[in-house]
Amino acid sequence: MKNKTESFVTETVEVKWSHLHKPDDKFGADASNHNITIILDKELEQKLEDLQRELGCDKINGMKEVEEGMTLKAKTKLYVKKNVKTFPCVDANANTTTALPFNGDKVKLKLFPIVISRDNSLSLFLNGIQIIEKNERDYDGGGFEATDGFDGSTFEAEQPDRTPPEDAIPADSDGGADDLPF
Repeated sequence: MKNKTESFVTETVEVKWSHLHKPDDKFGADASNHNITIILDKELEQKLEDLQRELGCDKINGMKEVEEGMTLKAKTKLYVKKNVKTFPCVDANANTTTALPFNGDKVKLKLFPIVISRDNSLSLFLNGIQIIEKNERDYDGGGFEATDGFDGSTFEAEQPDRTPPEDAIPADSDGGADDLPF
């Protein structure tokens, strides 16, 4: 790594995907990281391209074109190394929150650009997330209206005792194991 520059905070952008609730270990423990993918607006896309040009990099790692436009995936191992399970975020008032951003939420990211010397590419490491706007999600009912039928709120209380009475299986029986086809 070379040509370290200053970290910067983006303007408000939309989240496409996040893996912040626990480290993403899809590629093994050594590669575990927290990550977020955002949809780039034209200003941030231009800022990143200008930074790439200024630093003389051949490409920007984690940037790709998708149906919605250009996206950027930023990640970090910092909290994984510190054994922190959930990536720490702040709310719009810059107060720590347990909320995490998901698809459609609006955030600002603190990014730290570093030139990777092995392939002269630019990586943008995730240093912080500020949640600006949470998407309105219909968790209560999932879009369904109440109707007659099963009431899950009493499910456990209504469950019958499924333990067979002691006299249901004779003491000398193996419970029918001799009848099993294997």
